[in-house]
Amino acid sequence: MAKKMPIPMELRYSFAIGVWTSMHKGFLYALREKYGAAAALEIFGRVYEMGDRVKNLTNTLLTIFNLQDNDAETLGEVLDIWDELTGIESTILERSKTINRRKVTKCAWKTEPIDVSDWNLPFIHSITKTINPKVTFERPKVMCTGDSYCEYVWKLEESTPIEGEVEPITKKLETPCAAPKREIPWELKYNIAMKSMSDFFRGWMYAIREKYGAEEALEICERVFKMGDTLKNFTNTIRKIFNLEGNDAETIWEWWDIWYEIAGYEYTWPERSKTSARQKITKCPFKMEYKDIGDFGLIFANIVIKTINPKATIEHLKGMCDGDPYCEYVFKIEE
Repeated sequence: MAKKMPIPMELRYSFAIGVWTSMHKGFLYALREKYGAAAALEIFGRVYEMGDRVKNLTNTLLTIFNLQDNDAETLGEVLDIWDELTGIESTILERSKTINRRKVTKCAWKTEPIDVSDWNLPFIHSITKTINPKVTFERPKVMCTGDSYCEYVWKLEESTPIEGEVEPITKKLETPCAAPKREIPWELKYNIAMKSMSDFFRGWMYAIREKYGAEEALEICERVFKMGDTLKNFTNTIRKIFNLEGNDAETIWEWWDIWYEIAGYEYTWPERSKTSARQKITKCPFKMEYKDIGDFGLIFANIVIKTINPKATIEHLKGMCDGDPYCEYVFKIEE
């Protein structure tokens, strides 16, 4: 049977947001490396539009936090929540019903190559237009291009009808202040981060497949996992935190117990020993709609097990992405 691990929600959230951030930059860098900056930005724009991902995320935040107006102040509140969820540090320079200007000084999503610094424009525009299509957006400063901070400005013409009671407009704060913090429970932060991470991962895979084909999507996925030893380092981080010092098949299935508990899988171990293990997965948050990109899980698993033991092998017997009712993998280490 699967072993349930008592993993605190704060730690689960840290893993979920860390993996999401790493994959986000990884896909951007890998696409840029293979196809160039313009193509990488095009794919990211497709991801945000595909399935209304950002629109749905925005509406989820509006619903959860009971934000019912459609003015610039409401937009600022959504951004406050987003900052709290993702670890961004902001200062509010101006805020009213008609203007929101903020300065970002710390961003985990900051990218290194200048030529892909526009990756977040479709994301921000989608949030903005979801709240009010008549809000305009400007970005005077950008850390990704070498500025010491990002500056974002949203404006709503005073003549534009807005919902809710309109308060007197204060165009400028006397003193800039840090973005207000919300007491968001760790479980909620984890749920939003995990759902978004898995949803956007599928979005990147679907958008690459749509543009370049399934083989290219899997190749880019493998590049992301290997780039900067991202997945290898993640594997070793879990080993260190949970004191997994061995390199046998038992250590491998203990590692999966932890990852599956973090990510919300449902699974069993029909067989497991010091030299082999067979797992059966009945629920996977990363399940793909297209069978021709279903091998992403095999790529992921191969890197994990060979990080623990280079002699480990894996066989993929069944896959939900292929239409089977469950996924089945067998891990082996020759004695």
